[in-house]
Amino acid sequence: MAQAIAPILAALAILVPTVYYTFPRSERRSGGDLQTILTRTGVRFVNDENRDALRMRLMQAGLYAMTPEQFMGIRVLLTGSILPLFLILLPFRVDVAIVVALFLAPALYIAPTYWLSRKIRARQSQARAALGEFTLLLSVALEAGADVRKALREASRVSGGPLREEIDRALSEEATGVPLTDALTEMTLRLEVEELRVLVRTIVQSYRYGAPLAQMMRESAERMGMLRRYEIMEASGRLQVALLFPVLFFILGPMMVVLMYPALMRLMEVF
Repeated sequence: MAQAIAPILAALAILVPTVYYTFPRSERRSGGDLQTILTRTGVRFVNDENRDALRMRLMQAGLYAMTPEQFMGIRVLLTGSILPLFLILLPFRVDVAIVVALFLAPALYIAPTYWLSRKIRARQSQARAALGEFTLLLSVALEAGADVRKALREASRVSGGPLREEIDRALSEEATGVPLTDALTEMTLRLEVEELRVLVRTIVQSYRYGAPLAQMMRESAERMGMLRRYEIMEASGRLQVALLFPVLFFILGPMMVVLMYPALMRLMEVF
């Protein structure tokens, strides 16, 4: 019994002072909240070099309310949650405790970054899928006589998804005094979609040289539709190759066994 309680007491002896001295006294009196805990934990592990890069990745994932310090705090606290389990397992199964320390702790440290990367890719895929319809609606709105701001707002409202969020954010920045071309350029950095970057470059050139934007958007919509068809054809080709192995192993293989089994049994009876 004493051997089972000792590791728990050791874990508490390590964790309680760490949590206590992480926060200033004013926050300890008020109790603090989860965001404060994450910020105070992660601020010790984020330097000036990777803070800006991590902030940009959070914006690319659409997590504008989360700071780099909070994200790093999540990674540190997830990794630190292994410590009590390690200390509890150590007196009973040293091998299991070592496996937990060597494999589970790094996995928990990497898991938030992996989740963030998947969220960024999913958001980019959604924006890329809606971009063709958005460009066509934008050209129709411009040909109908709407100005660029209203056309962007209406086209994004119909398209929805991350593209609408970023367009609304760019228009809000433009309303605060930021030039529209700069706000749209910053939007391309947050989404990192090449087709959107080309579209924004077309809008910037139209602003700069006075080219007819509606006709340029119509041509861009046609090009994006053609590229989208090529991408679908390429994806269908890859799917056919990927389906070849399941068909061979799970359909043709059992079928050959069923067909050849009677013949093999008859040959074994003859010889």
